[in-house]
Amino acid sequence: MTAQELEDTGVSLTRLRAERLSRLQHTMRAGGMPVCVLFHPANIRYATGASMMDVFCAGTSARYCVVPATGDPILFEWEMGVPYSAKIVRDVRVAGWWQFSGTRRLEKADRMAAEIRDVLSELGLAGEKVGADRLDVTALLALQRAGLRVVDASPVTDQAREVKTPEEVKVMRFNGAVGAEMMAEFEAAIVDGIAEYELFAQLSDSLLRRRGEVVFSRLIASGQNTNPWGSEARDKLVRNGDLVAVDTDSVGCEGYLIDFSRTFLCGEGPPSSEAAEAYRVAHDSLLSMRAALRPGLSFREYAASVPAVPEKYLPLRYDLMVHGAGLEDEGPIIYYNGQADNPQDEYLQENMALCLECYVGAVGGACGVKLEDQLLVTTDGSELLCPYPYDSRLLGVA
Repeated sequence: MTAQELEDTGVSLTRLRAERLSRLQHTMRAGGMPVCVLFHPANIRYATGASMMDVFCAGTSARYCVVPATGDPILFEWEMGVPYSAKIVRDVRVAGWWQFSGTRRLEKADRMAAEIRDVLSELGLAGEKVGADRLDVTALLALQRAGLRVVDASPVTDQAREVKTPEEVKVMRFNGAVGAEMMAEFEAAIVDGIAEYELFAQLSDSLLRRRGEVVFSRLIASGQNTNPWGSEARDKLVRNGDLVAVDTDSVGCEGYLIDFSRTFLCGEGPPSSEAAEAYRVAHDSLLSMRAALRPGLSFREYAASVPAVPEKYLPLRYDLMVHGAGLEDEGPIIYYNGQADNPQDEYLQENMALCLECYVGAVGGACGVKLEDQLLVTTDGSELLCPYPYDSRLLGVA
């Protein structure tokens, strides 16, 4: 798919950005949060629409923004990125830089904090509490020295992002179609003798040629590497009869997640009995999870409604059954343990975008099966965002 095809779907980037900012600011007002200072790239993008070196900035604070509960955000941008972000954001200023600056780091951090304090005064918010999402200790201490009352912003940023706006849904549907094309090319590349790293290269190439941004993990495993789950792509060669499992873990168009998993059989021969059983259990479990989805269910009710896998598969079961998907892996999170870990007062809501996670493998087994579907919660159930078939040979379907 191309950029023109995205526009042909009716997506308006102007509406996308306005809807997100409106939702964030509504959540801030409802939560009594007069202003936020955001450092996390996904939150900056959600609030402003501007993205610059997001992978780099996931580990280094090179940009941040001030978002009042009413009015326009002010983006502090990496100096060379200012001309580009200024095409999207009305007020863009040069960001401070304090990390990796040796003995000058405290001086530079204090300068950054003073600039933010001055902006709060400009906005008439001096003395108000300030929500911050993710910043290093040097920056946090500098903000406190500047007299700012820093509190956790995540209660409002997480809540805002959990339910998708109409334009976000359009972009995620677009990316779902991209994900299906990526997976088709990945499956076609599975042949005897190919290395796991070569399959990772195929997945990355498929994404980048379709205007995606990055594959943020290398979760591709074959044969024994599929048990337990978590092995990233290596130089191991795939052989006929191996299971090959992949988690797309990709950032697609406009930064939205493409996150689903499939497991395939390499070669034309029949699967082992161990592989066929694990696949059937994983497939049936995932379909049960999909069938149970509906708005209004508490997290506990939902977790308790899904039948458990056979006991021999419980030790290696995925640690969570559901996570949110948006500009990254995000909330809500629902755990398999329906009583202990899931709050009773949180509920599934329409237009949540969710990933259902399932891994089935026995301790000490020769293989394991990873399946995952990405869905949108709808009025009466769910909609697959990344439609891609399961491996019919592993299901015993001719």
